[in-house]
Amino acid sequence: MRSWRIRLLAFALLAGAAACGGTGRMAAPSGMAPAAAPAQVVEQFMRLAGANDYTRMGYLFGTREGAITTRDPEQQVERRMYAIANILKNERFVIRGEQPIPGRGPDAEQLTVQLTQNGRTVDVPFVVVRTAAGGWLVEQVDLEAVTKSQ
Repeated sequence: MRSWRIRLLAFALLAGAAACGGTGRMAAPSGMAPAAAPAQVVEQFMRLAGANDYTRMGYLFGTREGAITTRDPEQQVERRMYAIANILKNERFVIRGEQPIPGRGPDAEQLTVQLTQNGRTVDVPFVVVRTAAGGWLVEQVDLEAVTKSQ
């Protein structure tokens, strides 16, 4: 099981590194509104991961400049979100803490999500950023926190 998760993590990282700008933009699905708060975007992201809704996950993942769906091809976004969702599979999650990230100002926060997977509890750091448009996106998920002790 551990080697499967490590391979999946490696695939996710390679897919991310290969992303060098896309040719098409994905239109936002109906009902997708920017998250108004850091905890809100993490909760939405985790719920979409649990529902295997990789396209919508892509609208909540990105940088200050915007969601990855605005720069990467849809197929590439779905592959990356599939890899992340599979690592984050859980029976339960709780958002535990939120704190500013030193040196990044008020537009970046770190949240800790406590996941329960197969009876094991693990804390997973998430970095979220406020976009230029004012909504919040998940910028980074510490997937190694999930896979390192399996």
